[in-house]
Amino acid sequence: MEEIKMPQLGQSVEEASIVEWFKQEGDRVEKGEPLFSIQTDKAEIEYESPVAGVLRKILLPPDELAPVLTVVGLVGDEDEALPDLSQYTSEQSAPAAPPEQEPGETAAPAKTKSPASSAALASSGRQAGVSPRARNTAQRLGVDPTATAGSGPGGRVIEEDVIAAASDQPKVTPTARRLAELEGVDLATVQGSGAGGKITKADVERAASAPAAQPEGGAGVRRIALTPMRRIIADRMSQSKHEAPHYYMTVEVDMAASRQFREGVGSFKPSYNDFVLRACVRAIQDFPLVNARWAGDAIEQVADVNIGFAVALPDGLVVPVVKQAQTKSLRQLHEESRQLAEKARNGRLTPDDYSGNTFTVSNLGAFGVDHFTAIINQPDSAILAVGQIKEQPVVIDGGIQVRPIMKMTLSSDHRVIDGAVAAQFLGRVKKILEEADY
Repeated sequence: MEEIKMPQLGQSVEEASIVEWFKQEGDRVEKGEPLFSIQTDKAEIEYESPVAGVLRKILLPPDELAPVLTVVGLVGDEDEALPDLSQYTSEQSAPAAPPEQEPGETAAPAKTKSPASSAALASSGRQAGVSPRARNTAQRLGVDPTATAGSGPGGRVIEEDVIAAASDQPKVTPTARRLAELEGVDLATVQGSGAGGKITKADVERAASAPAAQPEGGAGVRRIALTPMRRIIADRMSQSKHEAPHYYMTVEVDMAASRQFREGVGSFKPSYNDFVLRACVRAIQDFPLVNARWAGDAIEQVADVNIGFAVALPDGLVVPVVKQAQTKSLRQLHEESRQLAEKARNGRLTPDDYSGNTFTVSNLGAFGVDHFTAIINQPDSAILAVGQIKEQPVVIDGGIQVRPIMKMTLSSDHRVIDGAVAAQFLGRVKKILEEADY
């Protein structure tokens, strides 16, 4: 009998939920065939079966959060006996860590906990029942995680519980949140019946079928429940703006040479954003201090240029990352960024696709924006905001000409990047674009 586990989805993802099982118990599944889809805070991902056989048991139903590497199903032969399923209880899928040893204390042999002792441990409020991400978020938000009701397996406190406690927002399963948005249900009025008071799909269905009540804010006021992506964006952007001392520089770029270069490329059709990405990669190699991050007691300078680019989605923003961009040609940058953008719009990004960034470009030119400032996408220390290319009159050699002008604004973290370095870097990007030196 083969155990199917919740996959490790990257260092930043501790828990995930299954959106849908594509197979039912008793169905045949082939190796490499999609078995279920997973919802994380950034994307919905299909999980392919690592083995062939019959899906004998589903241990984790849809819409339930579970830590990564939790056993969610069993695949085996049709007539193979099932193992003892009690070993896959929630308490055992998220075992509590032993209490910290006092100085001079001799460690005692480990003992097997009974269900009663597990319950006592959970009720005692020890940090063993708190995930690392939840503990870090609790410290930042000033929330006592041991006083927070946990909705994770075995009553474990997860990051969502801490955020909900800090913002006094209800805890909601991903499916319930999506259904609430479709039905227009105000989650603040729904009583949760799940673990830790979490609102489930059934709770939203009951609320949707009940007579509509007048909103507290009066007619015309509509509350929109936060999606997991929107909640994470709000949390991280607020953190970045609060912690990093931002400052901004803007330059105008004459894109005439780049436009001519683009028209002369026959084998592929690079976008103007490809030019910007390529120019940033080359400029970072000249000014490696831009490719650094704040580490509290030091500045960490990263060797590889992992350049991210913002992609707008209906429910938020995601930043795919081209890894080791300094080793890639303009054509390779074009192909890889195009594929990543397509995966982002189809909700097929993997955690590796959107992690590890060292510099980010946000381009709103396609939306007709001339100029804007962007919030730094941490752990980066800078982000480049790019506007549209617009025909403008400029003075050249004493005469007035109409040129395609694009404005770029660099947001920098002053803890890491001094103004002179930022100015030189931005000037180098401008020079590469104006000379079409790709």
